[in-house]
Amino acid sequence: MWMFLGFLIIFIYIIQKNYNRKHNNFLGKEVPKIPFLPVAWSILTGPHVEVLETIPDEYYQSGIYKARLGPNDYYTIVSADFARKLLTESEDVVPKYKFSSELPVLKFYGTGIVFSNGEQWRTHRKLSNPAFNRALSPKVMGDVVLESFKYLRKEIHQPVDIYELLQRITTEVLGQVAFGYSFGTLKSKELPDIVRKYKIIMTNVESYILYIFPFLNKLPTRKNKIFNSAVKDFDKFVFEIIDLKRIELAKRKKLNEKKKCNNEELLISMLEASEQENLNIGTKDLRDNIINFFSAGNDTTSMSVSSSIYYLAKYPHMQKRAREEVISIIGNELKIPTADQLKEMKYLNAVIKESLRRYPAPMTYRQLLKPTQFGEYVLPENSIIRVSNFAVHHDPKYWDNAYTFDPERWLTNEKRSNQYSYIPFSVGPRNCVGQNFSIMEQRIIIAMFLLKYEWSLPENSIHKDELVLSNAFLFRPKNLEINIKERV
Repeated sequence: MWMFLGFLIIFIYIIQKNYNRKHNNFLGKEVPKIPFLPVAWSILTGPHVEVLETIPDEYYQSGIYKARLGPNDYYTIVSADFARKLLTESEDVVPKYKFSSELPVLKFYGTGIVFSNGEQWRTHRKLSNPAFNRALSPKVMGDVVLESFKYLRKEIHQPVDIYELLQRITTEVLGQVAFGYSFGTLKSKELPDIVRKYKIIMTNVESYILYIFPFLNKLPTRKNKIFNSAVKDFDKFVFEIIDLKRIELAKRKKLNEKKKCNNEELLISMLEASEQENLNIGTKDLRDNIINFFSAGNDTTSMSVSSSIYYLAKYPHMQKRAREEVISIIGNELKIPTADQLKEMKYLNAVIKESLRRYPAPMTYRQLLKPTQFGEYVLPENSIIRVSNFAVHHDPKYWDNAYTFDPERWLTNEKRSNQYSYIPFSVGPRNCVGQNFSIMEQRIIIAMFLLKYEWSLPENSIHKDELVLSNAFLFRPKNLEINIKERV
């Protein structure tokens, strides 16, 4: 196996060296390049975050670097100033990069709000903004957390895989908030069939090999057949829910019923908004958006809460301080905090911000429609470019002790010298539409866990020194087990 990987990397290296000689075409100073072999070896054998955590100072000084994978150069921004320039530009000038429709990422996500451009994206955004505002429901989120406590009674006698538990929680929250559906992830240890199929889909979506060698997606392999079958089943599940919600909305209109409060399901809100705005949004568009919301809300939120719980386990004095704050605001009795109470929890919010700084979600890729200057570098037309949130969040120019988890840095009144040095949900016209939803969910989960439990790292934890990540496109902790006990 290792010999095969070695030969594969050498072969790619030779091909790309020849390609570089023919296609290097810079209008300004050449962008610093990360050597191909370390990047390829890291992607094939281990967590890609290892590459990010060892970014040399020269790349921070330049603010941008490039790396070649497959037939393309990929430019990565690590500077807050360059991030501002790219992310605040019009979406028509720097649209999302159009991946091949054969790649798993588009087969599953389609052209929803994350990957669409132009008028299609503007329509998605117009429908999504009010829908997410109406979906903010501390009670729905809190009820799911209470249900998770019942589930934990059977598991608490042994170390708990906290990331796996949080994925169950976020999946259930999203099901109920997005389309009023209970997946039943907290009913038993065995995952529902549709959730297992989602996990199968994500193994293909996050496979670097399939991006580097896209022709592999067309091969009649067992893995591809399983993936395509899982996508088909997941589509059937979502399409059936959309049809049911259309019927429900029609009945509501017939009876002249209308909800006069928040806590409306995302899907119902989008259907209502499309009628009110006279926007023609088809079932396929709704399907794509629901899947975009489901994935973004599931994987990124569970990672952020996992890292917060991890650091509160690693640093008991922080856990104690956060718990005392929660008790001082809502009392020592287990209850669901209100939106106003959550805003008062300054230290808890600082913990969440610091977790998002340390392990943010990765950016999606953009494409330059014209030659664009970043400092002393001019990138050619059609360049593929992205912002590394991780790198921007750890730039020593703006962050003292950048790799130290320190919530205190968020409790001072001093403004950051560069507001774009912290971009966990992006900025500009294509910032994350669900950021308020995610923040509320994180606050509720952690606050209620602090009231119900105390937790610590097992003595033999692989995360004793720092959080160890699995080999995946999105940040995920590797076997993050936590000792949990109920508070007296």
